[in-house]
Order: sequence, then structure tokens, then C-alpha cells
Amino acid sequence: MIRTVDLVITGAGSAALAAATDALRRGQRVLAVLRSGDPRVERGFRQRLRTAANAEGSRVTVMTNAEVVCVDGVHGVEAVVIRYARTGRLCSVNASAFLSCDGPATSTRAGRPGGRGGTG
Repeated sequence: MIRTVDLVITGAGSAALAAATDALRRGQRVLAVLRSGDPRVERGFRQRLRTAANAEGSRVTVMTNAEVVCVDGVHGVEAVVIRYARTGRLCSVNASAFLSCDGPATSTRAGRPGGRGGTG
């Protein structure tokens, strides 16, 4: 699949919903990438988007059971590569912007700015 969207968002939480709603209200095309393979999560997210943005469904695409593996571009975002978790298949999307609203998989102190790592 190669398509063009204005914004690719990962996550289904309130931050993702707010960003997607704002983009839809500005007339942009949005692709939401959700790690969950549960169809109820997809329907719920899509419904909340339509309600919040009062937007038509043709400007919103929701991919489930997938993850963003690469974001690339020269002077900004130009392409986003997505992997389907079930098959490992990759697909590329032309995009103007990318926003990750997924929380970190694990929490570590070593990665904090000014942090020393360890327990102290």
C-alpha cells in the first residue's frame, strides 16, 4: 500500500485523539496506527474521532495490529514505514507529519535528561 496522508499518529489515547481531531478539523487526512489487533479498539477510536471532529470517515484511516518502524525525510517527514505485526509485511505511506502518542514500552531512569541511571 502506498498512499498519501497529512499526518500519521501512533496510539489511541487522549493525546492521539486530540491531535487527530485538530488535523481533521483543518481538513487534513489522518492515518492512525494502533498496536492493538482488537477490532473494538479500532471502532471505538474511529467513532471518537468522528464525533470529536465532526468529520467524514473518508479522511481517517485506522490500521490495527501494526507499528511504525521508520520515519524518513530530508528536511522533514516525507515517508513512514509501517509493519503489520501478524505478517511482518511492510507498507510505506507518504506523509507530511508524524506524531507518536504511544507511551514508552519500559521506563528507565538512564534515559532521562540529567538522570544518572540506576536507582538514585
